[in-house]
Amino acid sequence: MDILEWVRTAATALPDPLVWALGGLFAFLENGLGLGFFLPGETIVVFLTAALSDIWAVVVMFFVVVIAGSAGDHVGYLLGRHFGVRMRDLKLVRRLGVDRWDRAVDILQRRGALAVFLTRLVPVIRTLTPAAAGVARVRYTSFLLASLAGAATWAAIYVSVGFLLRSSLEAVTKALGPISNVLLFVVLGGVIVFFVVRFVRRRTISRASEPSVEPASVRRSVVDRLFREDEWRTWPNLISGVRLLLLPVFLWLITARLLWAALIVIGIVFFTDWLDGWLARRTNSVSALGTWLDPVADRITVVVTAVAFALGHLIPWETLVLLLIPDVLLGLGALLFFRGDPAVPVTMIGKVRTALIFVGLLGVLFGSALFEAGLESDVPIVGISFLVFMLGIVGHYIAASQYARAMITQKLSARES
Repeated sequence: MDILEWVRTAATALPDPLVWALGGLFAFLENGLGLGFFLPGETIVVFLTAALSDIWAVVVMFFVVVIAGSAGDHVGYLLGRHFGVRMRDLKLVRRLGVDRWDRAVDILQRRGALAVFLTRLVPVIRTLTPAAAGVARVRYTSFLLASLAGAATWAAIYVSVGFLLRSSLEAVTKALGPISNVLLFVVLGGVIVFFVVRFVRRRTISRASEPSVEPASVRRSVVDRLFREDEWRTWPNLISGVRLLLLPVFLWLITARLLWAALIVIGIVFFTDWLDGWLARRTNSVSALGTWLDPVADRITVVVTAVAFALGHLIPWETLVLLLIPDVLLGLGALLFFRGDPAVPVTMIGKVRTALIFVGLLGVLFGSALFEAGLESDVPIVGISFLVFMLGIVGHYIAASQYARAMITQKLSARES
């Protein structure tokens, strides 16, 4: 039996009550004061949810994770009420960072119980805010509502990702074929390395690593910054615009099953993604519009390309939904809190994520074009490329969590000034 198939079958064999209990346990540990600092609770919840094959079992998992996550908040809240201002001197708080405690208290004083919800995606701070709410004697009903709302948001993200991961696993198994055994061990090795690095970084995380933020009072309007601050009519910006105009053409070619023509067009699109940045640096024509447009064009390109692949039945629809969730959440956050312009810098993981997705989709298209032309290959091009694409989606969620943290930190810091 194929290893991926064995993993899927073994996971399904776990009793649902056991999966729910483990999910609740790790959600509680992730959100309990100091307990989630060392445990990748969100990742464990994702994989546990992927073990559930029934939609109603996933719904139960969601509510279990919500209740358990809120229960973890209550640990900090009750400790805060018990120790009061002495909480700051506890060994546990000193281990997490007194500066972070002071920041959590400051946010709580300014935002009240809402801080418990707002800091849900901010590492470390989210575990201290409930305790700060207890110290501040925040009314319990207000704390409970904020805790449940934050836990529901957290659960909605990671439980839905786990469900979509489960839905995509069968497609991955079919696409990879016999090479899945080797590649699975490679992926597992990468996951282990990731968690080791994550553990070390959580032990050494400091406020110096947080992005600097410009006060809201001196932020310029979007129009002024993009079109009036410098010369925006440049060749790199024109190339970015042409790249966007080629996307509808690519979408039509895919749906018309003109795969070789689509391969040429998407190759041009991916090439111009590199060309505009290289030309801007080469000719010293970097502009505010180009700096803003390039990552936006990247996201639009990825989304439109993935939609085209799903419409052309080249990738499962579940992977498209999986790809869109972070973009929708971050887009709503940008519109609601930053008027569409959070000015969050692109991270290295974000660049690697985009490269993996582009390469994976390009390989899937190339392999599919070969297959339809009757040019069989001994190398499972589609399977390997689809795995690269899925690794890009994993990087997509890691990058999205970094951007979400930067956006929340930026918003909170702007309110301080």
